[in-house]
Amino acid sequence: MNHSPLNQISEHVYWLGPDATTDRPVLGAVVGSHATLIVDAGNSPVHAKLLLDGLAEVSPAHHQRYLVLTHWHWDHVFGTTAFEMPIFAYKETQQVMTEMAGLDWSDEALDRRVEEGTEIEFCRDMLKAEWPDRSNLRLKLPDVSFTTGLTFDLGGVTCQVTHVGGDHASDACVVVIPEDKIVFLSDCLYEDLHHGPLSYTTAELFPLIDTVVGYDADYYLWGHDPEPMSKAALLDFTGALKSIGEQVERVGDHRDDILEALPDIIGQPLDEDHIAVADAFLAGLRKL
Repeated sequence: MNHSPLNQISEHVYWLGPDATTDRPVLGAVVGSHATLIVDAGNSPVHAKLLLDGLAEVSPAHHQRYLVLTHWHWDHVFGTTAFEMPIFAYKETQQVMTEMAGLDWSDEALDRRVEEGTEIEFCRDMLKAEWPDRSNLRLKLPDVSFTTGLTFDLGGVTCQVTHVGGDHASDACVVVIPEDKIVFLSDCLYEDLHHGPLSYTTAELFPLIDTVVGYDADYYLWGHDPEPMSKAALLDFTGALKSIGEQVERVGDHRDDILEALPDIIGQPLDEDHIAVADAFLAGLRKL
């Protein structure tokens, strides 16, 4: 009997759900006939072990395994020491991780960086919650970096890793599995949370939306969403994002006027999510 904690979404694709308690993101695995690709390392070795334990039941022990990192944020890379396999990452991801490996991650150092503005409270608090004793914190750096993308042939299924950028992280990458019509979006469509209030910019977000909706996919796995998103739901969501962003561009920094017009523009009453998106675009506008 299969007791794996992994969810199976298609013939070859498995995923471990997120945990908001300590900001654990979705982790993934694509299992072919002769190799397995793991998507993201998790936010600690303990988190990573959950994936690896589950993978033992669905990925043969003789498989060659690879790990791909979607971007540099701590919650996606701090589990790297648990993986005894080649690690692949975008060139900027590798560069930032090299810098991170030289930092002090003690409580005192984290608090100091928050005070200095080089770290944010949310990441500090989540890291302390996930990893209370960080005296043994180490980062295993990527073995191979790439500049645009990579393709892995796992046997009967391929994985296309592509750099897409975005507001959330300039090094963000997605993993597309064409045969199964699945895309690991990771965090690429989320707001920028490291530079002041949550923010979106149309210059970064709109081309990214065009890219991700252009994939021939049935389901998309987000980095911190508990369920996969269908193509139809993604089109609805990104359509609303574009409509709100376009309205902010037209009206400028006039929040009340923007919110008053939005119900007619998006064709539905405003909810808290719509208002938050409008505020994110306004925050992005103010940064320009």
